[in-house]
Amino acid sequence: MKICTFNVNSIRSRLEIVQNLVKDYNIDVLCMQEIKVENEKFPIIDGDFECIIHGQKRLHGVATCSKYPIEGYQKGFDGELNESRFIYTLINGIHIINIYAPLGDSYGDRFEYKMYFYDKLFEWLKRFDLNKDKVLICGDFNISHTSLDVWDEEIWEGEVTHLPEERAILSKFLDIGFIDIIRDVYKDEKVFTFYDYRGAAVYKNEGLRLDYILVSKPLFSKFKKVDILTSIRRKRKPTPSDHVPIIAEFDV
Repeated sequence: MKICTFNVNSIRSRLEIVQNLVKDYNIDVLCMQEIKVENEKFPIIDGDFECIIHGQKRLHGVATCSKYPIEGYQKGFDGELNESRFIYTLINGIHIINIYAPLGDSYGDRFEYKMYFYDKLFEWLKRFDLNKDKVLICGDFNISHTSLDVWDEEIWEGEVTHLPEERAILSKFLDIGFIDIIRDVYKDEKVFTFYDYRGAAVYKNEGLRLDYILVSKPLFSKFKKVDILTSIRRKRKPTPSDHVPIIAEFDV
């Protein structure tokens, strides 16, 4: 089973890329963030996908599309504050949480919102037993966890996404029992999932890791591989998202 997370930065602008992605890589579940479209205007994804859409006009929005039957779902939760940023689905026995976290700011109102969003998310996650349940949380966390997740630690120290309080949030996910599969595979290697459009950042490998796939131990036991598709970000046409698709494969 292949599960992909991808901040598309507008599904209508990136539809050709998404169609090629699901076809070329045989994606079973696609979790998208920043779809920037209302539910009724969400386009059809080729490949017999069932989609749960939690959209918003011109901003935010998440969607989860699956070739497997979707056994249950929840659109939105208390941490959103009227911004479409959360979808839960139960697919093939896996509890999948798809999030687009607020970016925040340097200790202003949006920083407080980001902290509130994650506080409410941790409360919501208490319903699962991470030692027994197959749980996957993925998406754009808007956090660069360690020095390995920023291209230049000196430049990014104290900046948004790399503030101490934000980094502590990622550590808390690991402390409660989630496993960061990218870091498990890449160990001490710098790998990135976001590249600014400015300054040819992707060609200089000047990026950040803002996108994650975290899994509980029962699901990690079924984990096979993870691919970070930087090649898609490097293509000039059609214009790519500033984020990189990530695919995790599980033996389920």
